[in-house]
Amino acid sequence: MKRNLLFFIHIRYGTAAVIAGMCLVFGSFAQAQQAKTNGSPLDTLMSTKLWADVPEAKDFVRDTRPPADSLAYQPVTGTDPERPKPRSKTELQDLQGELERAVSHNEGTAQKRLGIKKPAPTATKTVKSE
Repeated sequence: MKRNLLFFIHIRYGTAAVIAGMCLVFGSFAQAQQAKTNGSPLDTLMSTKLWADVPEAKDFVRDTRPPADSLAYQPVTGTDPERPKPRSKTELQDLQGELERAVSHNEGTAQKRLGIKKPAPTATKTVKSE
């Protein structure tokens, strides 16, 4: 029992001592480089130079390039395909009816294959509130 208590105390304080030592060592490195506190964010951006200086083009590059005013858009995917014209309202309704008939036909076929029998439709009574 005594040994377990000593082991627990050693682990507890030993870990705390290691963490405190690491904070002291790495804390001095963190304070070694102080950031400048004066100036605006724009001054900081301008002093870091986030852009590259583009060198002058070589002779063979300039000779092989077409003139800038002769450049035009050239599609890389080909021409636009012919698309069907938009359907009218009656054509859309005919298509919807055709799809609904196909749905009911497929459901009937699936019910026959699975052996599901549809219950007979029952008459619903409407209750009039007086």
